[in-house]
Amino acid sequence: MKFSTIDHSNLDELCIAFESCLTQNQISFKYVDMTEEDGIISFIFCNNPEYARSVELDGKQFIGLDTDYIANEILVPILPRLKEFADE
Repeated sequence: MKFSTIDHSNLDELCIAFESCLTQNQISFKYVDMTEEDGIISFIFCNNPEYARSVELDGKQFIGLDTDYIANEILVPILPRLKEFADE
C-alpha cells in the first residue's frame, strides 16, 4: 500500500508493514504501536511496557512510498539491535 497521507488508516497500514518486516526476520514483540505528533511518526515496540522503545521518523518524507519499502528502509539497518531487545 502507498503511504499517501499521515492519517489513522495509513498509520495502521504502516504499523502492519513494520510488524511484517519484524516477523519475516523472526523478531516479535508483545506490544507494538504507531503514533504521530506534528508529522513525526513513532513506531513503539516492547515486551514490557516499562522498557518500551521507539523508532521515530519524519512522516512527510515517506508520502508516496510503499509501506513495505518504508518498513525495510527503517528497520533492516537496525535488525540486530531489535533482535537483542526482543530477546531480553
